[in-house]
Amino acid sequence: MAEKRGRGPKKPKEPARDEPERTPEAAPQQQDWPSPESALRGARGTRTREELRQQLKERDPASTDGEVAFPDEPEIEYERSVIRIPFYLKRASVAGKARNVDVMNFDAYMRIIREAPVRSGLGVRQFEFYIDAWELTNTLSTGLNADVTFTLSDTVQPKSICVALQRDSDYPAMMIYNAIYDVYLGSERIIEKQPGTAFASPVWTTPPRNVTVAFEKPFSSDLFDFSAGTCEGMRSITRGDFETAVAEARRLREKGGPPRPTAA
Repeated sequence: MAEKRGRGPKKPKEPARDEPERTPEAAPQQQDWPSPESALRGARGTRTREELRQQLKERDPASTDGEVAFPDEPEIEYERSVIRIPFYLKRASVAGKARNVDVMNFDAYMRIIREAPVRSGLGVRQFEFYIDAWELTNTLSTGLNADVTFTLSDTVQPKSICVALQRDSDYPAMMIYNAIYDVYLGSERIIEKQPGTAFASPVWTTPPRNVTVAFEKPFSSDLFDFSAGTCEGMRSITRGDFETAVAEARRLREKGGPPRPTAA
């Protein structure tokens, strides 16, 4: 008789494991994230350049003396400086001799709209500002025998910024200027809506004094080229001084300036 084959000894049952109770998938928890002072501007809304110009008070030029921190309040500020730009001439001549470079020393005037400083997500203080007006005098190019003027374009202007280089104090800081501008030769506009940027560091006051601002404003035409330049001697001025200079700059541009003698 055939021997029955058994299935062998039964394996002991493993103890029941406590299965976790299945629940609906929980929503991801919100991660901690820096909440800088600058984030509050979104809740308050951002004022336009035009609104700021109408609402802000003007800064007293004397208030810049002894400055140790960014100005606390948003303000309108008027500034004067000297801009040096080498013009690389292509077809101009003076006294019958070729003149390859004409170094221009413009007197520059700006109206700045400066917002209140805030602390950013990086933990450093900063303030943003607009270049709201920009005009030049002392504009005669001997090589071109004409006035060359710069003015802000009639378009939306980018913001500029000043940022502290450390967390425990406002100065020294780094300042970056941004603007979109037009260039005129006499009364003729030869370039429109040209972007330009400028940089200064270290900055110890607002506006930056005793420091050179380096800028790039590239341009090329059939008559001349220019690109890099510098800005020095920046200081605060009164509104009256600013408006007098602006009127002169606009007269040169709109009327082509006074007659210029023809080079011999």
